[in-house]
Amino acid sequence: MEQVASSPRGELVARLHARAQHRAEEYLRDLTRLVNLDSGTLDVHLVNEVGHELAAMLERGGWRVERCPAPGFGNHLVATLPGDGRRRLMLLGHFDTVYPAGTATTRPLAVREGRAYGPGVLDMKGGLVLGIHAVELLAGFSDLARPDLVFVLNSDEEVGSPTSRQLIEETARTVDAVYVLEPGREPGGVLATRKGVGMYTVTVHGRAAHAGAAPQDGRSAVLELAHKTVQWHELNDLDKGTTVNVTVVRGGTRRNVIPELATAEIDVRVPSRDEATRVDQAIREIAARSWVPETRAEVSGGLNRPPMEKLAGTLPLLELARQIVELLGLPFVELTSGGGSDGNFTTAIGVPTLDGLGPVGRGPHSPEEYIELESIPARLTLLAALIALASPRSG
Repeated sequence: MEQVASSPRGELVARLHARAQHRAEEYLRDLTRLVNLDSGTLDVHLVNEVGHELAAMLERGGWRVERCPAPGFGNHLVATLPGDGRRRLMLLGHFDTVYPAGTATTRPLAVREGRAYGPGVLDMKGGLVLGIHAVELLAGFSDLARPDLVFVLNSDEEVGSPTSRQLIEETARTVDAVYVLEPGREPGGVLATRKGVGMYTVTVHGRAAHAGAAPQDGRSAVLELAHKTVQWHELNDLDKGTTVNVTVVRGGTRRNVIPELATAEIDVRVPSRDEATRVDQAIREIAARSWVPETRAEVSGGLNRPPMEKLAGTLPLLELARQIVELLGLPFVELTSGGGSDGNFTTAIGVPTLDGLGPVGRGPHSPEEYIELESIPARLTLLAALIALASPRSG
């Protein structure tokens, strides 16, 4: 990092990084507290216990924390911290996980060969702790002006953010930029685009009959669904990045009965709004068409997360991130993802958004989920510098 002292920006990054390297024990202590508590999305009591721990960590740093009830889910948290009054930034992350109750007891946080393993350690409790510590890192420099900050922590992201989307969008409309603390994949990686996510369920109705004695009287819902499935898979366009996959199929009741009911769940990923419109229309048109006479289909669902497309206002943030990463002596990598996040929502309403700012790691949603502990100082420095150096949004 010899080159960082040659400019005021470089000097700032060097100072932040020097301090960040001394926060490893505190970071790991807070991370352990969270990872060793289960917070599967639908385990409301457990989710709220993690929310209580997060609120205590935030209040330690002077944040004012508001709990927002969400029917059927744990409380969302909205934390605010006043700053210079000229700029306003939003940090964003979720504290629900995909793991069932009891996972944290059988598989608590463990450190092996420089990696921290545990349920939700990467996706995304590690990112939440990173956000809290980055702001505490900045507080240690009395000569640094910090923007007004709002931190939205939601409890239902893993099931599509049904009760938090409005809260996220309304809050994002009040800020100059949004920083999403989803997992990082490269030490110098920052994400500015994600695919949109569609979730559909199609139910096909046929007519039951004896499969041996009177098959001609039946109308197979399974056969009709099979025809539709082939047509839906024809919608894939890998050159554009569009994927359409029937992932779960159910149908029939007994071996000797022509099935009168069948259902399919369809996963859709699209890179743009135009592709989202094309695929949505085609899915519904195929569902409405019949290959087996006297069958019919119903479609529910649709585009759950709009595509995260790069905004003009995001470009200065990417350039700032590039400069910080290179001052840290790392190669800058602009990432993209086929998975969605709540950053899709903020981008879709026109708010400049950087995503993937959490710790570097691998294996989300798996028993091998981990973060690279050696990535923490640089990722803390990147986020803290992005907060300190962000400019007000023009217009």
